[in-house]
Amino acid sequence: MKILFVEDENIKRRDIMNYLSTDLNINDIDVVHSLMGGMLALKKKNYKMVLLDMSLPLYDINGEDEEINEFEAFGGIEILDEIERKELDVKVLVITAFDVIEDDTKKIRLDQLDNQMKENYARFYLGCIHYDQSSLEWKYELKKYLKENYK
Repeated sequence: MKILFVEDENIKRRDIMNYLSTDLNINDIDVVHSLMGGMLALKKKNYKMVLLDMSLPLYDINGEDEEINEFEAFGGIEILDEIERKELDVKVLVITAFDVIEDDTKKIRLDQLDNQMKENYARFYLGCIHYDQSSLEWKYELKKYLKENYK
């Protein structure tokens, strides 16, 4: 069963990948680093689950051009919209390090955003995990969601 992991931050990606492979023995994972990378991956393959960061750069860029890459504070919402529009048969779990997400037009607490996503994407949205490198709570939550939904 294939998982798509959309995450741009290196430490968070490493921690989650290590936990999935070492502790949960889940290794069938494709990793992309951006909003467009996530969109393209969903177009190319059928995934059973998406682990999705909320705030993402627009494109996967390696190295020298990173400062010109646009950043989407609510990029994960665009991926959720695409999954809804295409009626993809996939479950989505958001994992974010921010407890407040904001851009130039809006600012929203994570619990409020979670409630909105539960309402707007009820068919496939599982929930939201707050990732904190100094805590183990995200691991317990991730394990619980995967146990219930990853078969």
